[in-house]
Amino acid sequence: MIKYLNLKVLSAAEISGVLNSVLGDNALSDATIYQWIAKFQRGRKSTKDEHCSGRPVDVCTDENVRHVNGMITTDRRLTVRYVAACLKLSYSTTHRVITNALGYNKVCAR
Repeated sequence: MIKYLNLKVLSAAEISGVLNSVLGDNALSDATIYQWIAKFQRGRKSTKDEHCSGRPVDVCTDENVRHVNGMITTDRRLTVRYVAACLKLSYSTTHRVITNALGYNKVCAR
């Protein structure tokens, strides 16, 4: 709706007034309306989320699995925290590699 009203060359205050009169309490805040108008005026065409760069979702790569397996086979008394610190991986990723990818589990011989 904001995009449509912006294309009709209405001011931000007029767009805010139209949305408030139609939607009432469910209308967007004025700040959000102004932000969307600015985005459309800078050339944005879509209202869908844009692709964000960032950390890869899957760090359970074959290389990491090989490194973890190599460390564990050389010394079976290593802790998950130690392996994670040595390979600069998170604790949860290291634990996931050990339990899911390698199929190891904790065995106690007391």
